[in-house]
Amino acid sequence: MNIAIYDLDKTITSRPTFTHFLIFYAQHASPIRLVGLPLWILALIGYRIGLYGRKPLKQFGIQLFIGRKIASDTLTRVVGKFADNVASRGLQPGAVAQLRVDRDRGAFLVLATAAPEFYAQTIGDLLGFQAVIATHHIMTAHGHLTNRILGDNCYADEKLRRIEGWLAQNSIDRKAANIVFYSDDISDSPTLNFADQAYAVNPSKNFAAAAAKANWGVMDFRSAGDVAQV
Repeated sequence: MNIAIYDLDKTITSRPTFTHFLIFYAQHASPIRLVGLPLWILALIGYRIGLYGRKPLKQFGIQLFIGRKIASDTLTRVVGKFADNVASRGLQPGAVAQLRVDRDRGAFLVLATAAPEFYAQTIGDLLGFQAVIATHHIMTAHGHLTNRILGDNCYADEKLRRIEGWLAQNSIDRKAANIVFYSDDISDSPTLNFADQAYAVNPSKNFAAAAAKANWGVMDFRSAGDVAQV
């Protein structure tokens, strides 16, 4: 079985989606919440200097721009607009070309991302992914999503654990599967090492050095001309 796994932010998309989504949601659902933007910038600085991790940062961001509980009808409406915006304006040309190559060769397409599932799933559906592995959020007893993340953020080691769990849930024998993985970030090293073929996308200097040492391929998704015939 051929499986092609893609990271989302800055691998498929030209920029990170999380802050983009928070601002987009506030603009379309509750513009008054945009007054919290300076607080979000301070929160990002706090994360950068190591005061807290990604999980509390993301939970705070959703609370700030969306709320502790997310109205399902509003979420569906805004997510649809956001996903359309990303799919029509926010994709890297090389990612679009590589997806076409992997689809044409019959690979099973999987999106594996730390982004919240409540919008990653819609983006994945629009782009033709057959499975989406993303960060889950806790639901209330009345069926409303909350800002709180269920379990761990789907990032780094957790992303690999979730991929392995998906393989097991779908009765896919790892030894019988050929897995190719594309990512723009060295945090995905666990999954890059796990894959049969791994590609560092638009790598930084340090990431490119790590790719050379680990024998990962390097791709430039900023151009549609750089595709891998895997």
